[in-house]
Amino acid sequence: MDDSKPICALVYEDGAQAQSILLTLIKNLRAVGVNLGGTLQHDRARPDRRHCDMELEDLASGHITRISEDRGQAASGCRLDRDAFARVEANILASLDKGCDLLIINKFGKTEVEGEGLRNAIATALLAGYPVLVGVPSRNLTDWHRFVAEEACEVHNLDQIEDWCRAHGLALGLTLGS
Repeated sequence: MDDSKPICALVYEDGAQAQSILLTLIKNLRAVGVNLGGTLQHDRARPDRRHCDMELEDLASGHITRISEDRGQAASGCRLDRDAFARVEANILASLDKGCDLLIINKFGKTEVEGEGLRNAIATALLAGYPVLVGVPSRNLTDWHRFVAEEACEVHNLDQIEDWCRAHGLALGLTLGS
């Protein structure tokens, strides 16, 4: 792993495990005063629906935005509310203008694979010189590699993320997972 790369992919098979890693990372980085930007997904189960509601937390402001449309109990297919998602991206871009130490994007998902989503926020952060950590499901790795070319390293656990953070001047002295 090349820790000097400006962008780091947390590659995962299990979304719940990746979520747990990101939650721990965010908690610990905030505890030492790291100024974060980006998103963290929260899934809210609904007893009357097959699928959960998807919400994104803006890491800079703490604001929660529901990004899934309620299309009824029997709905299937994509439920992403693209307007809400666009507002999330606008908020991330605004927080980048104010500055951050690290941009975290919880998932390089279907929308990013299609060339949309938070790709612009990732590129903007990189151009501004901010390190970027992105959760990447293994099923999306080919598209991820097309997007980032040789600019990213890949990690799979907290220890590797800690090494990458330290290489970028973040989380020095921090023991992740505590």
